[in-house]
Amino acid sequence: MHEIITLQFGHYANFVGTHFWNTQEAHFNYQQLGEEEEQAPEHVNHDCLYRVGQTNKGIDTYTPRALIFDLKGGFGSIKKYKLYESQQPQDQYQSNHDLSWDPSKMETFQEEEYLPSAYQRHLEEEEIGTADVEGEDDVQMNEIRSWSDYNRVYFHPKSMVTATGYLLNSEFMPFDVFSYGRNAFLETEKEKESYDENFRLFAEECDQLQGFQVLADVLDGWGGFATSYLEQLREDYPKATVVTYGLSDDKMGKNATLREKQITLVNEALSLSNLTRLSSLYVPVKAPTRQSLVADGWSKNIRLDPMSRYHTSAFISAGIDSVLLPCRLRYGATFMPDLVGSLNWRNITNIGALSVGLPFPFGSKSLPQLVGKQSPLFDLSTRKTDIDDQVFSQSVVLRGLETKQFTKYADGTQRTPREVVDELLDTLPVGKSLGDIKTLTAFKYPIPTSFPRFFQNLTSEGYQTLDQYAPNRRDDGTSKVDYVPTISRLAVSTTTRWHLEQLSDSIKRIDWRLLPQFDGMPGGVNSEEFAEMKENLLDLYDIYNE
Repeated sequence: MHEIITLQFGHYANFVGTHFWNTQEAHFNYQQLGEEEEQAPEHVNHDCLYRVGQTNKGIDTYTPRALIFDLKGGFGSIKKYKLYESQQPQDQYQSNHDLSWDPSKMETFQEEEYLPSAYQRHLEEEEIGTADVEGEDDVQMNEIRSWSDYNRVYFHPKSMVTATGYLLNSEFMPFDVFSYGRNAFLETEKEKESYDENFRLFAEECDQLQGFQVLADVLDGWGGFATSYLEQLREDYPKATVVTYGLSDDKMGKNATLREKQITLVNEALSLSNLTRLSSLYVPVKAPTRQSLVADGWSKNIRLDPMSRYHTSAFISAGIDSVLLPCRLRYGATFMPDLVGSLNWRNITNIGALSVGLPFPFGSKSLPQLVGKQSPLFDLSTRKTDIDDQVFSQSVVLRGLETKQFTKYADGTQRTPREVVDELLDTLPVGKSLGDIKTLTAFKYPIPTSFPRFFQNLTSEGYQTLDQYAPNRRDDGTSKVDYVPTISRLAVSTTTRWHLEQLSDSIKRIDWRLLPQFDGMPGGVNSEEFAEMKENLLDLYDIYNE
């Protein structure tokens, strides 16, 4: 079945992962057919990411092949594994025996209940058939606090793992140091044996495992936790394909003081150095910032709030979903080992860069250039480019490729629609390998009701429009959209050197002796490992500085 197992480490990784899984659910075809209607073709092989199971009541299930790690308090109101819930033996005993205590001798400590969001309440009402009105526009989405507030998917109980010893957003014991993550992994395994009990459940049932997709926060303790986990994984799967997205945003880590900024930088450097070593392909991903918005470029058709994790994670997830779409196609798939092998054909360049265009501007008077300030592609990995940058290899996925769109651009010329497509993609630099992968499909990116309502000046099918009275236009000027065409690009190029150079220069100025938080505990990082990491960054820079 060519399975892919997804591992999510950290709170922001779960924001991104939740959008990713909601989109996978939107890929399902729930069409009710008439007597003479034919089933619409399935573009995606859902068995790659989903597994068939059964509850203890004999109910068949279809749940993600995913392990989701977060701190205590990070799961919010998650109840999407309730299909598997049953009364525990202790609860059954208590129901048959009086285990009450004398109230006068009891002191009660109760954690504040995390109330479900309006969106979650609406989903539950729809499920039991009591919702007054169906549709996204009747539910407020401005109270999103956690990723569970907009989750639509049922997970297997073994998918959820709470890291031991830390609370989300704790001021007393913040989870903000790489070494804390390594130590938390040791404590979690000692207490829960999550690798044997949880991971093996998903891995050992796979017949033709493609590889592992990893989403990991890298500016706090989760970089260390992910490193320790992948070290364990590599002992069992030394040759498996592992694609890791190292996620960061302005809310991750602390930056109020110089010392906090240094800790965050060291976290990022240790994460990059270690996760690059453990991954077949490592892709640093930085959330869009306010400074990166381009009104006449990539952000022309979206009102993205850079301060909202709900918004930025949705944008990132669209890129992650699309770049690995070739690995999940039902027909003509390019599997993960082949895709990553094509990108890292030199076997020494396993740091990639992710770019995404959401939406791709079909419907405008002319097709855009894919390079330059007005390009619809936004680089999530490296914000600095140079005219001399070279591409080693790349994979480009263009979704929403409908012939009628390109016929419009070919009218009055001698070009065929296919030639128009080729001219569009030829505006990208050509990889040195001459084996660039191009995936073109009419299969658009679906927009579930949980997605942010930030699109503007689009039709319901995601094409550009200037119609101020379009039927899908909301009162606030945003557009209600069901699908959008997208473009995504996963590339290995010399642009990575800018990120490596900046990080290496920052680390050079840090006195390790002033950061005792990283050492002095099981899983700690000593001065020799710190020096080794600095050397590794320089070696990586030399590889990409051609």
